[in-house]
Amino acid sequence: MRPAAICRQLWQSRWLFLQWVQRDFIVRYRQSILGVAWAVIQPALLLVVYGLVFTKVLHIRSPRGSYLVFAYCGLAPWTFLSNAVTWGIQSLITNSSVIKQVYFPRSVIPLAAGGVVVLDLLVGTGVLLILQLVTAHAVHLSTFALFPIYIGLLLLVEGVVVFAGIFAAFVRDIRFVVPLLLQIIFIATPIMYPQSQAQGSIAKLVFSSNPLARVIAASRQAVIYGRWPSLGLMGGLIGAGFVVLSVSLVYSHAIEDRLPDLL
Repeated sequence: MRPAAICRQLWQSRWLFLQWVQRDFIVRYRQSILGVAWAVIQPALLLVVYGLVFTKVLHIRSPRGSYLVFAYCGLAPWTFLSNAVTWGIQSLITNSSVIKQVYFPRSVIPLAAGGVVVLDLLVGTGVLLILQLVTAHAVHLSTFALFPIYIGLLLLVEGVVVFAGIFAAFVRDIRFVVPLLLQIIFIATPIMYPQSQAQGSIAKLVFSSNPLARVIAASRQAVIYGRWPSLGLMGGLIGAGFVVLSVSLVYSHAIEDRLPDLL
């Protein structure tokens, strides 16, 4: 089935998607003591722990403005990516009983798992804007560039979540490998340190091929430096996210008939 036909099928299942998002929201937030506050607490703890290490031990400084704003430009998209993958990778396995009973596009489940974590990104962005307002006493008009930047991030993350959820149904051990991979990506991405701090051709190759690094660089350019990222950069992020999501949906549709026997 072509991507356009798969998208039409998913559009016809939009009610199911919304119901699944609502269900995941209740499970993830309403049944926890602190609820949505975790969307702030998690990156705040990372900011405190890693911030102390990078600023006090390694003496990393923000190239411009407050280090809090600089670091949070990276932590907001990173927290979204990390939580979406962690939450979505087990989504199909957790809902195996439903998958075995009735047919529907299987990609709806990991898409909803990634969709509910969008709240983390929205809350993190709100905290970022507050920090920028408090430390710099101004929010640049170019901050609106976060909308297209985050659209590209959303498409990319949803594509990764769909693929990871499907792959985990075939290889259960991937659930134990993903936390390690996320830590490697965290270290290899200029989240808590400037990209200029990394020297060498290998580091430049890693950053240039890392879409999350491009998202963070574009976010800092818009929020801290007050400059609009180029249309090529924003269009490239959206295009890359669209390609990753399309490939994941095609892959999901191709093997979804085998899922009931695997789960």
